[in-house]
Amino acid sequence: MPWSQSEDNVFSRPLGENETFLKLIGDSGLSLQREHWAVNFTAKIDTTGSFDDDDEFLAAQLRRAWAHLRFQHPSLAAEPEGNHLRYTVPLSKIALQDWVDKTFTVVSDAPSTSELITTLKPTPYAQLYFLPKSREILGHTAHWRSDGVGTMMLLNALLELLARPDLPQDPWTALPWGQEVGSLPPSVEEAAAVPEEPSSAQAAQGRKAFETFGLAAGAIGIPCLGDSTTIPRGTRCVCVTLSPQTTAAVVEAVRSRDLSVTAAVHASIAAANFQLADPSQRDRHYTSTIRFTLRPYMPKPYSGPEYASMLLTTGWMAQVSPAENWATHAQKYRQEYRTAISPEYLGGHREYARLLCDLLRNSPETEEKPPSEVDISSIGVIEKWIRREYGTPNSSIRVQAISVGLEMLTRQAVCFVWTFRDCLNLQIVYNKAFHAPEQMQAFAETTRAVLLKELGVMGTD
Repeated sequence: MPWSQSEDNVFSRPLGENETFLKLIGDSGLSLQREHWAVNFTAKIDTTGSFDDDDEFLAAQLRRAWAHLRFQHPSLAAEPEGNHLRYTVPLSKIALQDWVDKTFTVVSDAPSTSELITTLKPTPYAQLYFLPKSREILGHTAHWRSDGVGTMMLLNALLELLARPDLPQDPWTALPWGQEVGSLPPSVEEAAAVPEEPSSAQAAQGRKAFETFGLAAGAIGIPCLGDSTTIPRGTRCVCVTLSPQTTAAVVEAVRSRDLSVTAAVHASIAAANFQLADPSQRDRHYTSTIRFTLRPYMPKPYSGPEYASMLLTTGWMAQVSPAENWATHAQKYRQEYRTAISPEYLGGHREYARLLCDLLRNSPETEEKPPSEVDISSIGVIEKWIRREYGTPNSSIRVQAISVGLEMLTRQAVCFVWTFRDCLNLQIVYNKAFHAPEQMQAFAETTRAVLLKELGVMGTD
Protein backbone atom coordinates (compact mmCIF):
# COMPACT_ATOMS: atom_id res chain seq x y z
CA MET A 1 0.00 0.00 0.00
CA PRO A 2 1.20 3.57 -0.68
CA TRP A 3 1.83 6.20 1.97
CA SER A 4 -1.35 7.80 3.30
CA GLN A 5 -1.94 10.84 5.46
CA SER A 6 -3.16 9.85 8.91
CA GLU A 7 -2.87 13.26 10.61
CA ASP A 8 -2.19 16.81 9.39
CA ASN A 9 1.57 16.24 9.19
CA VAL A 10 1.84 12.46 9.61
CA PHE A 11 2.08 9.90 6.82
CA SER A 12 2.24 6.13 7.15
CA ARG A 13 2.21 2.86 5.25
CA PRO A 14 2.50 -0.82 6.14
CA LEU A 15 5.95 -2.36 6.20
CA GLY A 16 6.61 -4.50 3.15
CA GLU A 17 7.42 -8.17 3.55
CA ASN A 18 11.13 -7.72 2.80
CA GLU A 19 11.30 -4.82 5.26
CA THR A 20 9.48 -6.90 7.87
CA PHE A 21 12.01 -9.72 7.44
CA LEU A 22 14.94 -7.36 8.05
CA LYS A 23 13.13 -5.68 10.94
CA LEU A 24 12.54 -9.04 12.63
CA ILE A 25 16.27 -9.74 12.35
CA GLY A 26 17.12 -6.33 13.77
CA ASP A 27 14.63 -6.56 16.61
CA SER A 28 16.20 -9.79 17.85
CA GLY A 29 18.83 -7.68 19.61
CA LEU A 30 16.54 -5.10 21.22
CA SER A 31 16.47 -6.85 24.60
CA LEU A 32 20.25 -6.30 24.70
CA GLN A 33 19.93 -2.66 23.61
CA ARG A 34 21.46 -3.57 20.25
CA GLU A 35 20.17 -4.01 16.70
CA HIS A 36 21.28 -7.05 14.71
CA TRP A 37 22.28 -6.28 11.12
CA ALA A 38 22.05 -2.50 11.47
CA VAL A 39 24.16 -0.99 8.66
CA ASN A 40 27.28 1.10 9.32
CA PHE A 41 28.89 3.08 6.49
CA THR A 42 31.94 5.28 6.79
CA ALA A 43 33.98 7.78 4.79
CA LYS A 44 37.44 8.89 5.91
CA ILE A 45 38.17 12.30 4.41
CA ASP A 46 40.90 14.86 3.83
CA THR A 47 39.97 18.50 3.28
CA THR A 48 41.47 21.63 1.76
CA GLY A 49 40.56 25.29 1.63
CA SER A 50 37.71 26.44 3.86
CA PHE A 51 37.36 22.92 5.28
CA ASP A 52 41.04 22.49 6.14
CA ASP A 53 41.79 22.07 9.85
CA ASP A 54 38.53 23.78 10.80
CA ASP A 55 36.55 21.09 12.56
CA GLU A 56 33.89 23.49 13.81
CA PHE A 57 33.13 24.74 10.29
CA LEU A 58 33.14 21.19 8.92
CA ALA A 59 30.81 19.97 11.69
CA ALA A 60 28.40 22.88 11.14
CA GLN A 61 28.37 22.30 7.38
CA LEU A 62 27.84 18.57 7.93
CA ARG A 63 24.91 19.28 10.24
CA ARG A 64 23.28 21.45 7.56
CA ALA A 65 23.98 18.84 4.89
CA TRP A 66 22.33 16.19 7.07
CA ALA A 67 19.13 18.26 7.31
CA HIS A 68 19.15 18.73 3.53
CA LEU A 69 19.70 14.98 3.06
CA ARG A 70 16.61 14.29 5.15
CA PHE A 71 14.59 16.43 2.73
CA GLN A 72 15.97 14.48 -0.25
CA HIS A 73 15.50 11.12 1.50
CA PRO A 74 12.73 11.60 4.08
CA SER A 75 12.64 7.95 5.12
CA LEU A 76 15.84 8.69 7.06
CA ALA A 77 13.36 10.19 9.54
CA ALA A 78 10.67 7.51 9.19
CA GLU A 79 10.19 5.39 12.30
CA PRO A 80 8.61 1.97 12.78
CA GLU A 81 5.32 1.81 14.65
CA GLY A 82 4.08 -1.75 14.97
CA ASN A 83 3.82 -3.17 11.47
CA HIS A 84 3.77 0.31 9.89
CA LEU A 85 6.23 3.07 9.06
CA ARG A 86 5.42 6.58 10.22
CA TYR A 87 6.83 9.84 8.85
CA THR A 88 6.21 13.21 10.50
CA VAL A 89 6.65 16.41 8.50
CA PRO A 90 8.35 19.06 10.67
CA LEU A 91 5.96 21.96 11.22
CA SER A 92 8.52 24.42 12.52
CA LYS A 93 12.20 25.24 12.52
CA ILE A 94 12.35 24.03 16.11
CA ALA A 95 10.91 20.64 15.13
CA LEU A 96 13.52 20.23 12.38
CA GLN A 97 16.33 21.29 14.70
CA ASP A 98 15.09 18.85 17.32
CA TRP A 99 15.35 15.97 14.81
CA VAL A 100 18.85 17.04 13.79
CA ASP A 101 19.86 17.29 17.46
CA LYS A 102 18.67 13.72 18.00
CA THR A 103 20.35 12.27 14.93
CA PHE A 104 23.60 14.19 14.33
CA THR A 105 26.47 13.91 16.81
CA VAL A 106 30.03 15.20 16.90
CA VAL A 107 32.07 12.63 18.84
CA SER A 108 35.18 14.58 19.77
CA ASP A 109 36.80 11.95 21.99
CA ALA A 110 36.40 8.86 19.76
CA PRO A 111 39.68 7.79 18.13
CA SER A 112 37.96 5.99 15.23
CA THR A 113 34.62 4.74 13.97
CA SER A 114 35.66 1.16 14.75
CA GLU A 115 35.66 2.10 18.44
CA LEU A 116 32.41 4.06 18.22
CA ILE A 117 30.53 1.27 16.43
CA THR A 118 30.92 -1.04 19.44
CA THR A 119 28.84 1.40 21.53
CA LEU A 120 25.92 2.11 19.17
CA LYS A 121 22.36 1.52 20.38
CA PRO A 122 19.07 1.13 18.47
CA THR A 123 17.35 4.37 17.44
CA PRO A 124 14.11 5.05 15.56
CA TYR A 125 15.87 7.19 12.94
CA ALA A 126 19.03 7.01 10.85
CA GLN A 127 22.05 8.55 12.59
CA LEU A 128 25.12 10.50 11.47
CA TYR A 129 28.35 10.91 13.42
CA PHE A 130 31.40 13.08 12.80
CA LEU A 131 34.72 12.12 14.41
CA PRO A 132 37.16 15.07 14.24
CA LYS A 133 40.15 13.05 15.50
CA SER A 134 40.04 10.57 12.65
CA ARG A 135 38.24 12.80 10.13
CA GLU A 136 35.61 10.12 9.66
CA ILE A 137 31.90 10.38 8.89
CA LEU A 138 29.79 7.45 10.09
CA GLY A 139 26.24 6.72 9.00
CA HIS A 140 24.14 4.21 10.92
CA THR A 141 20.70 2.88 10.04
CA ALA A 142 18.41 -0.07 10.57
CA HIS A 143 18.72 -2.49 7.67
CA TRP A 144 14.99 -2.34 6.84
CA ARG A 145 15.60 1.26 5.71
CA SER A 146 18.38 0.66 3.18
CA ASP A 147 21.17 -1.70 2.09
CA GLY A 148 24.85 -1.69 1.16
CA VAL A 149 24.48 -0.08 -2.28
CA GLY A 150 21.82 2.31 -0.97
CA THR A 151 24.07 3.55 1.83
CA MET A 152 26.83 4.25 -0.71
CA MET A 153 24.36 6.37 -2.68
CA LEU A 154 23.34 8.17 0.51
CA LEU A 155 26.97 8.84 1.37
CA ASN A 156 27.54 10.27 -2.10
CA ALA A 157 24.54 12.60 -1.76
CA LEU A 158 25.76 13.72 1.68
CA LEU A 159 29.27 14.48 0.41
CA GLU A 160 27.85 16.43 -2.54
CA LEU A 161 25.85 18.57 -0.13
CA LEU A 162 28.79 18.95 2.25
CA ALA A 163 31.04 20.23 -0.54
CA ARG A 164 28.57 22.85 -1.78
CA PRO A 165 29.89 26.36 -1.02
CA ASP A 166 26.37 27.71 -1.56
CA LEU A 167 24.62 25.27 0.78
CA PRO A 168 21.92 27.37 2.48
CA GLN A 169 22.63 28.21 6.10
CA ASP A 170 19.04 27.57 7.16
CA PRO A 171 17.50 24.34 5.80
CA TRP A 172 14.13 25.28 7.26
CA THR A 173 13.66 28.42 5.18
CA ALA A 174 15.53 27.08 2.13
CA LEU A 175 13.42 23.96 1.56
CA PRO A 176 9.65 23.52 0.98
CA TRP A 177 8.98 21.20 3.90
CA GLY A 178 5.89 19.11 3.32
CA GLN A 179 6.79 18.43 -0.30
CA GLU A 180 9.41 15.85 0.72
CA VAL A 181 6.65 13.30 1.33
CA GLY A 182 6.58 12.79 -2.43
CA SER A 183 9.99 11.13 -2.07
CA LEU A 184 8.95 8.62 0.61
CA PRO A 185 9.78 5.19 -0.84
CA PRO A 186 7.36 2.33 -1.34
CA SER A 187 8.26 -1.21 -0.36
CA VAL A 188 10.10 -3.28 -2.95
CA GLU A 189 6.97 -5.38 -3.40
CA GLU A 190 4.92 -2.29 -4.28
CA ALA A 191 7.65 -0.84 -6.52
CA ALA A 192 7.85 -4.12 -8.45
CA ALA A 193 4.03 -4.40 -8.61
CA VAL A 194 4.04 -7.80 -6.91
CA PRO A 195 0.42 -8.81 -6.18
CA GLU A 196 -0.73 -9.26 -2.59
CA GLU A 197 -1.93 -12.77 -3.36
CA PRO A 198 0.57 -14.75 -5.42
CA SER A 199 -0.38 -16.91 -8.33
CA SER A 200 0.46 -20.59 -8.07
CA ALA A 201 3.60 -19.97 -10.15
CA GLN A 202 4.67 -17.05 -7.95
CA ALA A 203 4.06 -19.06 -4.79
CA ALA A 204 6.18 -21.89 -6.20
CA GLN A 205 8.97 -19.45 -7.08
CA GLY A 206 8.92 -17.97 -3.58
CA ARG A 207 9.06 -21.42 -1.99
CA LYS A 208 11.92 -22.45 -4.27
CA ALA A 209 14.03 -19.53 -3.03
CA PHE A 210 12.98 -20.14 0.57
CA GLU A 211 13.94 -23.81 0.44
CA THR A 212 17.59 -22.90 -0.18
CA PHE A 213 17.74 -21.97 3.51
CA GLY A 214 17.53 -25.69 4.23
CA LEU A 215 21.11 -25.92 2.93
CA ALA A 216 22.28 -24.27 6.16
CA ALA A 217 21.46 -27.38 8.18
CA GLY A 218 24.61 -29.21 9.24
CA ALA A 219 26.94 -26.63 7.69
CA ILE A 220 30.52 -25.96 8.71
CA GLY A 221 31.46 -23.29 11.26
CA ILE A 222 34.58 -21.78 12.79
CA PRO A 223 35.43 -22.05 16.52
CA CYS A 224 33.80 -19.59 18.92
CA LEU A 225 34.51 -18.17 22.35
CA GLY A 226 32.11 -18.77 25.23
CA ASP A 227 29.19 -21.16 25.43
CA SER A 228 25.43 -21.14 24.88
CA THR A 229 24.97 -18.64 27.73
CA THR A 230 27.46 -16.07 26.37
CA ILE A 231 25.81 -12.70 25.73
CA PRO A 232 26.72 -10.71 22.59
CA ARG A 233 28.79 -7.57 23.03
CA GLY A 234 29.91 -4.96 20.52
CA THR A 235 30.66 -5.40 16.83
CA ARG A 236 34.29 -5.36 15.72
CA CYS A 237 35.99 -5.55 12.35
CA VAL A 238 39.32 -6.46 10.80
CA CYS A 239 40.30 -5.49 7.29
CA VAL A 240 42.89 -6.64 4.78
CA THR A 241 43.54 -4.24 1.90
CA LEU A 242 45.35 -5.29 -1.26
CA SER A 243 47.62 -2.79 -2.98
CA PRO A 244 46.61 -1.32 -6.36
CA GLN A 245 49.24 -3.48 -8.05
CA THR A 246 48.02 -6.69 -6.44
CA THR A 247 44.38 -5.75 -7.04
CA ALA A 248 45.09 -5.15 -10.73
CA ALA A 249 46.78 -8.55 -10.95
CA VAL A 250 43.77 -10.19 -9.29
CA VAL A 251 41.38 -8.53 -11.75
CA GLU A 252 43.49 -9.65 -14.72
CA ALA A 253 43.72 -13.20 -13.36
CA VAL A 254 39.98 -13.61 -12.79
CA ARG A 255 39.19 -12.26 -16.25
CA SER A 256 41.54 -14.77 -17.84
CA ARG A 257 39.65 -17.54 -16.02
CA ASP A 258 36.20 -16.21 -16.96
CA LEU A 259 35.50 -15.51 -13.30
CA SER A 260 34.54 -12.40 -11.36
CA VAL A 261 36.35 -10.91 -8.38
CA THR A 262 33.31 -11.66 -6.22
CA ALA A 263 33.21 -15.33 -7.26
CA ALA A 264 36.96 -15.73 -6.68
CA VAL A 265 36.80 -14.08 -3.25
CA HIS A 266 33.71 -16.14 -2.36
CA ALA A 267 35.59 -19.36 -3.17
CA SER A 268 38.51 -18.12 -1.05
CA ILE A 269 36.21 -17.39 1.89
CA ALA A 270 34.81 -20.91 1.54
CA ALA A 271 38.38 -22.29 1.60
CA ALA A 272 39.20 -20.27 4.72
CA ASN A 273 36.07 -21.63 6.42
CA PHE A 274 37.21 -25.18 5.62
CA GLN A 275 40.81 -24.56 6.71
CA LEU A 276 39.95 -22.80 9.96
CA ALA A 277 36.84 -24.78 10.92
CA ASP A 278 36.31 -26.52 14.20
CA PRO A 279 38.23 -29.81 13.68
CA SER A 280 35.06 -31.81 14.33
CA GLN A 281 33.27 -30.06 11.44
CA ARG A 282 35.79 -30.10 8.60
CA ASP A 283 33.95 -32.74 6.60
CA ARG A 284 30.77 -30.65 6.51
CA HIS A 285 29.56 -28.53 3.60
CA TYR A 286 29.85 -24.72 3.59
CA THR A 287 26.65 -22.72 3.10
CA SER A 288 26.64 -19.00 2.35
CA THR A 289 24.52 -16.29 0.77
CA ILE A 290 24.36 -15.26 -2.89
CA ARG A 291 23.40 -11.60 -2.58
CA PHE A 292 22.01 -9.28 -5.24
CA THR A 293 20.94 -5.67 -5.37
CA LEU A 294 17.48 -5.33 -6.90
CA ARG A 295 18.09 -1.75 -8.03
CA PRO A 296 18.94 -2.59 -11.68
CA TYR A 297 15.70 -4.59 -11.91
CA MET A 298 13.40 -1.87 -10.59
CA PRO A 299 11.36 0.46 -12.81
CA LYS A 300 12.41 4.10 -12.81
CA PRO A 301 12.72 6.08 -10.60
CA TYR A 302 13.29 3.32 -8.01
CA SER A 303 16.41 2.08 -9.81
CA GLY A 304 18.25 5.36 -9.26
CA PRO A 305 19.91 7.31 -6.45
CA GLU A 306 16.67 9.20 -5.69
CA TYR A 307 15.61 6.10 -3.75
CA ALA A 308 18.87 5.34 -1.97
CA SER A 309 17.00 5.13 1.32
CA MET A 310 14.94 2.14 0.23
CA LEU A 311 15.50 -1.56 0.90
CA LEU A 312 16.33 -3.22 -2.42
CA THR A 313 18.34 -6.33 -1.64
CA THR A 314 17.74 -10.04 -2.01
CA GLY A 315 19.60 -13.33 -1.94
CA TRP A 316 19.47 -17.07 -1.51
CA MET A 317 21.69 -19.76 -0.06
CA ALA A 318 24.24 -21.94 -1.87
CA GLN A 319 26.46 -24.73 -0.60
CA VAL A 320 29.80 -26.23 -1.64
CA SER A 321 31.47 -29.47 -0.59
CA PRO A 322 34.90 -29.86 1.05
CA ALA A 323 35.57 -32.64 -1.46
CA GLU A 324 35.63 -30.10 -4.32
CA ASN A 325 38.58 -27.82 -5.08
CA TRP A 326 38.80 -24.02 -5.22
CA ALA A 327 38.38 -23.85 -9.00
CA THR A 328 35.16 -25.86 -8.84
CA HIS A 329 33.82 -23.63 -6.08
CA ALA A 330 34.75 -20.47 -7.98
CA GLN A 331 32.97 -21.63 -11.12
CA LYS A 332 29.90 -22.60 -9.13
CA TYR A 333 29.76 -19.15 -7.50
CA ARG A 334 30.34 -17.52 -10.88
CA GLN A 335 27.29 -19.31 -12.24
CA GLU A 336 25.24 -18.25 -9.22
CA TYR A 337 26.20 -14.60 -9.63
CA ARG A 338 25.51 -14.76 -13.36
CA THR A 339 21.92 -15.68 -12.59
CA ALA A 340 19.77 -12.76 -13.63
CA ILE A 341 16.94 -11.61 -11.39
CA SER A 342 14.01 -12.64 -13.57
CA PRO A 343 10.48 -11.20 -13.56
CA GLU A 344 9.39 -14.59 -12.22
CA TYR A 345 11.79 -14.29 -9.26
CA LEU A 346 10.52 -10.78 -8.47
CA GLY A 347 6.95 -12.00 -8.77
CA GLY A 348 7.59 -14.59 -6.06
CA HIS A 349 9.48 -12.23 -3.77
CA ARG A 350 6.56 -11.28 -1.54
CA GLU A 351 5.84 -14.96 -0.87
CA TYR A 352 9.57 -15.63 -0.35
CA ALA A 353 9.82 -12.88 2.28
CA ARG A 354 6.60 -14.04 3.98
CA LEU A 355 8.05 -17.53 4.37
CA LEU A 356 11.28 -16.10 5.79
CA CYS A 357 9.28 -14.03 8.29
CA ASP A 358 7.36 -17.13 9.38
CA LEU A 359 10.66 -18.97 9.79
CA LEU A 360 12.05 -16.25 12.06
CA ARG A 361 8.87 -15.99 14.12
CA ASN A 362 8.84 -19.74 14.74
CA SER A 363 12.57 -20.30 15.30
CA PRO A 364 13.71 -21.45 18.76
CA GLU A 365 15.21 -18.68 20.90
CA THR A 366 18.36 -20.70 21.52
CA GLU A 367 20.17 -23.38 19.54
CA GLU A 368 22.41 -26.07 20.98
CA LYS A 369 25.06 -25.40 18.32
CA PRO A 370 24.39 -22.03 16.66
CA PRO A 371 25.87 -21.47 13.19
CA SER A 372 29.30 -19.83 13.13
CA GLU A 373 30.42 -19.62 9.50
CA VAL A 374 31.86 -16.52 7.83
CA ASP A 375 29.52 -15.36 5.04
CA ILE A 376 30.10 -12.85 2.22
CA SER A 377 28.59 -9.55 1.10
CA SER A 378 30.13 -7.96 -1.99
CA ILE A 379 29.47 -4.27 -2.67
CA GLY A 380 31.60 -4.04 -5.82
CA VAL A 381 33.54 -1.05 -7.13
CA ILE A 382 32.63 1.88 -4.89
CA GLU A 383 33.38 4.49 -7.55
CA LYS A 384 30.13 3.44 -9.22
CA TRP A 385 28.44 5.46 -6.49
CA ILE A 386 31.04 7.60 -4.71
CA ARG A 387 33.60 9.97 -6.23
CA ARG A 388 37.13 10.22 -4.91
CA GLU A 389 36.92 14.00 -4.56
CA TYR A 390 34.19 16.60 -4.09
CA GLY A 391 34.15 20.37 -4.22
CA THR A 392 36.56 22.65 -6.06
CA PRO A 393 40.38 22.72 -6.32
CA ASN A 394 40.40 25.56 -3.79
CA SER A 395 38.07 23.89 -1.30
CA SER A 396 37.83 20.15 -1.64
CA ILE A 397 36.88 16.98 0.18
CA ARG A 398 39.05 14.00 -0.71
CA VAL A 399 37.65 10.59 0.21
CA GLN A 400 40.58 8.54 1.45
CA ALA A 401 38.74 5.37 2.36
CA ILE A 402 35.27 3.84 2.49
CA SER A 403 33.94 1.17 4.83
CA VAL A 404 30.65 -0.69 5.08
CA GLY A 405 29.46 -3.37 7.48
CA LEU A 406 26.69 -4.70 9.70
CA GLU A 407 26.10 -4.97 13.40
CA MET A 408 26.67 -8.64 14.28
CA LEU A 409 25.12 -10.19 17.40
CA THR A 410 25.58 -13.86 16.55
CA ARG A 411 28.51 -16.25 16.24
CA GLN A 412 28.39 -15.81 12.49
CA ALA A 413 30.59 -13.23 10.76
CA VAL A 414 30.44 -11.55 7.36
CA CYS A 415 33.28 -10.67 5.00
CA PHE A 416 32.42 -7.43 3.19
CA VAL A 417 34.17 -7.08 -0.15
CA TRP A 418 34.67 -3.86 -2.11
CA THR A 419 37.19 -2.00 -4.25
CA PHE A 420 37.97 1.69 -3.74
CA ARG A 421 40.90 3.70 -5.09
CA ASP A 422 41.98 0.58 -6.98
CA CYS A 423 42.42 -1.41 -3.75
CA LEU A 424 40.48 -4.59 -2.98
CA ASN A 425 39.23 -4.66 0.63
CA LEU A 426 38.27 -7.74 2.65
CA GLN A 427 36.63 -6.59 5.89
CA ILE A 428 35.26 -9.09 8.38
CA VAL A 429 32.65 -7.91 10.88
CA TYR A 430 32.07 -10.04 13.96
CA ASN A 431 30.91 -9.89 17.56
CA LYS A 432 33.74 -9.58 20.06
CA ALA A 433 31.97 -11.83 22.58
CA PHE A 434 32.39 -14.81 20.23
CA HIS A 435 35.63 -14.20 18.34
CA ALA A 436 39.05 -12.76 19.18
CA PRO A 437 40.65 -10.16 16.89
CA GLU A 438 43.57 -12.51 16.24
CA GLN A 439 41.25 -15.24 15.01
CA MET A 440 39.42 -12.96 12.60
CA GLN A 441 42.63 -11.33 11.38
CA ALA A 442 43.94 -14.82 10.61
CA PHE A 443 40.72 -15.55 8.72
CA ALA A 444 41.07 -12.41 6.59
CA GLU A 445 44.72 -13.15 5.86
CA THR A 446 43.93 -16.78 5.00
CA THR A 447 41.27 -15.59 2.56
CA ARG A 448 43.78 -13.26 0.89
CA ALA A 449 46.47 -15.95 0.77
CA VAL A 450 44.11 -18.48 -0.84
CA LEU A 451 42.89 -15.90 -3.37
CA LEU A 452 46.41 -14.98 -4.49
CA LYS A 453 47.67 -18.57 -4.53
CA GLU A 454 44.77 -19.93 -6.57
CA LEU A 455 45.01 -17.07 -9.06
CA GLY A 456 48.79 -17.33 -9.32
CA VAL A 457 49.27 -13.74 -8.15
CA MET A 458 52.41 -12.66 -6.31
CA GLY A 459 51.24 -10.19 -3.68
CA THR A 460 53.17 -6.97 -3.09
CA ASP A 461 51.27 -6.03 0.08
